[in-house]
Amino acid sequence: MGAALWLVLVACFRLAAFAESEPSCVIELDCRECIPDHMPLVTSHRARDARVSASLGEELRLACGRGTLLAYPGRSEVRVVCEGGRFRVREDGRLRHLLELGCQEDVFEDVLHDVEHCRPPLQGRAYLAGARHLAAVCFDADAAAPRRALLAPDLALPPHADRLAPLTVLGNFNHMFDSTTRKDAEALFHDDASANRRLKELLKHDDVTLGEQTVTAAKLLGPHYFEDQNARVTDFVSNKVVTWRSVAHGNWRHLQRDVARALRAGPRRVWAGTRGVAALRGARARVPVELRAGGRFPAPKYLWTVVLDTQSRTGVALVVLNDPFVAVSEIKDAVFCESICSSISWLRELRRNRNYETPVLGLTFCCSLQNFTDIVEEMPKNIVPHLDQYTVLTDLNLQENDTLKNGV
Repeated sequence: MGAALWLVLVACFRLAAFAESEPSCVIELDCRECIPDHMPLVTSHRARDARVSASLGEELRLACGRGTLLAYPGRSEVRVVCEGGRFRVREDGRLRHLLELGCQEDVFEDVLHDVEHCRPPLQGRAYLAGARHLAAVCFDADAAAPRRALLAPDLALPPHADRLAPLTVLGNFNHMFDSTTRKDAEALFHDDASANRRLKELLKHDDVTLGEQTVTAAKLLGPHYFEDQNARVTDFVSNKVVTWRSVAHGNWRHLQRDVARALRAGPRRVWAGTRGVAALRGARARVPVELRAGGRFPAPKYLWTVVLDTQSRTGVALVVLNDPFVAVSEIKDAVFCESICSSISWLRELRRNRNYETPVLGLTFCCSLQNFTDIVEEMPKNIVPHLDQYTVLTDLNLQENDTLKNGV
């Protein structure tokens, strides 16, 4: 009896050791080389820290929304089982690498769409996952720059009308750009070195000094504003703007981390947008910062974000000056409201070491909604019903927890 029990224990130990030696399946959503070009949605699991994990033998569902899988042209969804770091497809029993399980086209779409308070010559756009609206954008197609974007937990837009989409191949770059602009956008927003060579070429006759500053593409809506799998919509070109690198990696990043925490703390609306065009001091006049002639792909003078809590009727506007060269004598004119950043307790990243007061990181100031909308026409007053009743969102009123501390 004792020997039989011993054999059973040894067998169980060997099975457990074998299971532990078998690799689990980890999908790294932030690793472009690790996932298919058109990564399907994992509808059975939630992502955490841009990663979907499954243990040995665990089943996942991969879905392509309205499209189909490359390896299975007749299927929009398959069930797979984690096996040795790869995936056994239930439907045909084949063991496949994740890279073989991509969709024929992107699960997410950036489409022409009716957007409230966005009228011609501006262009309304929506980010879709299937029939679900994730965000809305008001885009200036002439300047190739976004003016305002909206993210809301209760975002309700009319159903997308396919008749609004272009019917030509050249018109199908996110339903937005012609072929010339497509090439420009790809070069500018995927290759900082090329963008900066172009900027220096445009400025070489204007006697301006850049020092060590360079430009990059910043995202209006931050990826951490979305559930991890949906964060890919922030890669759309219509969500990107030309920004000085020290600002993009400085207070614009700090601001987005603070706003992401606010979104994790409760359902809130977020608008993000741009205002004006950044300019450099030249020998004879100020020179606008733009990466294509004719005012296309401009660097905005201001980047801004409005956070709104409709339940408590509180909100605040956070504004970043995209000008690391601003002189002390110019700051008074650049700050267009009485800043209240010091009274907003949840701006942890911005307030750390008084980052918001550092011009090279992007001088940041905070406005009441009323003061902000008095100045910034890109955020119309009537976009927020009962705006006059709103007070400042100074506190998130939540108990701290590890998710909020480590989630961004």
